[in-house]
Amino acid sequence: MKPILFLFVAAPLFAGCSSSELALTVENASSLNRENEMVEVPWDELQKKWNETDAESIIVTDQSAKQIPYQWITEGVGSISKLIFLASVKAGAKAVFKIKKGKSETFATRVYGRLVPERKDDFAWENNRVAFRIYGPALEATGEISNGMDFWAKNTDSLVIDKWYKNDLAGIASYHEDHGEGLDFYKVGRTLGLGMTAPYIGDSLRLGNNFIAATILDRGPLRLTFELKYKPYAAGSKTITETRVISLDAYSRLNKIEQTFVVSDGTDIPVATGIVMQQPADYAADVIFSEPQKGIMAYELQPDSANGTIYTGVINPASFSEIKTGEGHLLGINNCVSGSKYVYYAGGAWSKAGFRSFEEWVGFLVNRQAELGSPLKVRIR
Repeated sequence: MKPILFLFVAAPLFAGCSSSELALTVENASSLNRENEMVEVPWDELQKKWNETDAESIIVTDQSAKQIPYQWITEGVGSISKLIFLASVKAGAKAVFKIKKGKSETFATRVYGRLVPERKDDFAWENNRVAFRIYGPALEATGEISNGMDFWAKNTDSLVIDKWYKNDLAGIASYHEDHGEGLDFYKVGRTLGLGMTAPYIGDSLRLGNNFIAATILDRGPLRLTFELKYKPYAAGSKTITETRVISLDAYSRLNKIEQTFVVSDGTDIPVATGIVMQQPADYAADVIFSEPQKGIMAYELQPDSANGTIYTGVINPASFSEIKTGEGHLLGINNCVSGSKYVYYAGGAWSKAGFRSFEEWVGFLVNRQAELGSPLKVRIR
């Protein structure tokens, strides 16, 4: 879920291309190998170079002429806005992909999400690495109020949401216990959980309630995007109307989050992106990583003797003005313009699924922040 720099090159087609084939050069100018990174190509730019209008009759191939999965993005409006596909490009190298007419092979879906009415209106989502959920109106009706993000630790590439809910509700296997694929042992409560953002008025978090409506904008197979709407709530003397748009790409451990706060009087407000700290009061300083200028903050939860350790993190590409602790959270502070999109990335990892230490997790976040600052360049020829 990293930005892609798109360059339209008015030049002849590559040798070997024809009216039924188009070549895309993906260049990695950074010093980091880019693995399974999402490439985005605007559909209108494709059409400028290619007169193919039937989006359902194309294939995408890599440099070995092997078909790879792709997805058309509509952003919930019904019409195509872009084409996305996964690319792996070595540091300082280029890779050429081709789009041509043909019948696409069947590929496994790598992202999934849905409203879960049978579990009090959770909205749960996942990819082939991680899983999350946020709480809905039926749960709020029971008196349990939380708009924080929950994290499910899993160590399988399989999509498990439906299976875990079904088995838990049937009393077959609780998803709070590890049965070989992972479990939910992250505690959210009345907090921001893993990386949500709230108004921060008078050095105090002003939390909204559970979402009231959830809409899926793009449902895969490579990217899931959905929108959550919330009832207006008070933040000091102001009333806030909040919307969240959350995207999760295949292979990514971080959600892209776009939160919009509309303030009743139209003024800017301070906001805080928070990671709840589930550590004893005498937690050690080395479980926190903080670099406000780079917009990175990370936190290691207290290790669980049976289930291992969860690592959490946030990247704000625009930086934080300050990172501090308060109200049981690690808080990244910024100013937010009323009605504008406040964009950042939040997610987690598990010690039983690819990360052996907090230091490895921090290294991952530092590299991701660098990648966000050095996007892949895509050229159509």
